[in-house]
Amino acid sequence: MKIVKERIEFVVRERDFLAKGVCLLLAVILWAFIISGKTERLRYKVPLVTKNLPANLAVSGLSGRHTLVILEGKKDELKSFNIKNIKAIVNMEKAEIGDKKSYPIQVEKLDVPEDVSISLVDPEAALTVEKKEDKWIKVIPNITGTIPKGKIIIDKLVIPERVKISGPKSIINDMEMIETEGVSVENETSDLQRQASLEKDRYKDVTFGEKIFTVKVLITDIRDLTVVTVPVSVRNGAKEYEYEIRDHEVEVYVRTRNNAAVRPGDVEAYVDAGRVNAKALFDYEGKDTVVKDLPIIIMGKNVNAADIISIMPKKVLVRITHKQNR
Repeated sequence: MKIVKERIEFVVRERDFLAKGVCLLLAVILWAFIISGKTERLRYKVPLVTKNLPANLAVSGLSGRHTLVILEGKKDELKSFNIKNIKAIVNMEKAEIGDKKSYPIQVEKLDVPEDVSISLVDPEAALTVEKKEDKWIKVIPNITGTIPKGKIIIDKLVIPERVKISGPKSIINDMEMIETEGVSVENETSDLQRQASLEKDRYKDVTFGEKIFTVKVLITDIRDLTVVTVPVSVRNGAKEYEYEIRDHEVEVYVRTRNNAAVRPGDVEAYVDAGRVNAKALFDYEGKDTVVKDLPIIIMGKNVNAADIISIMPKKVLVRITHKQNR
């Protein structure tokens, strides 16, 4: 570069403008060549993915995680480089169930120039390997917004009403239900039906059998409609089991023909535990506690069954525990 600088100064002193132009052009070309030959060092975040994980195992704490890779090479090559051509792979062929353990990270690259070198900031990833569990859980419609005055929601349905989930045992065991994404009823005056996905962002290590659900909302006039809130009890339960209802109350919507007053005591709500073969359920699940979704049964003491137009919810989750395992 010192020689180039001296040459330019000489041409300027000689006042040969043609030579000056040629010299400057050559200097620019030379400078561009030098710049293009310079190496750069860049850092990128690359998502971690696993391979060769046995089908009966699952990894917790991996989804959404990234690792840092360092790329070194010529500036021009790095500019045109697609980071998607690099994958950070954790080979789980020798996975071990238990506490968190470090596994080596391998870099897989596709269409990467030979002059570009790739290295990892951290060559290992700490992961927890667990048994993989499958389970069916309840889907709850998430209704948002406000309907106009004089209208009332009398039912919220989701189809299908359950979804199969798979994932690490520690996560799956604690999941009993999941909500859909919000479905707005703002200013709606009649029944509506919408497609909605699941609110699953916080369950990153869990996979879901269904992706899209149909949410139905039934809306009616509030005129001449009575809403009573009734406690839900458990009937016909076996003595060796304990039953706990997740939602203790149900809303009952009544429209009597003669506009007679309706009080909470006029209606009874319960679930029939006798419908559940608890022993078979425990044998199948292999757990100390199981959860079952049971339909709510409504009986009108002083109200005709035909006057009851809807109830919410229609089913409740019942946790069943074997008393000897408490």
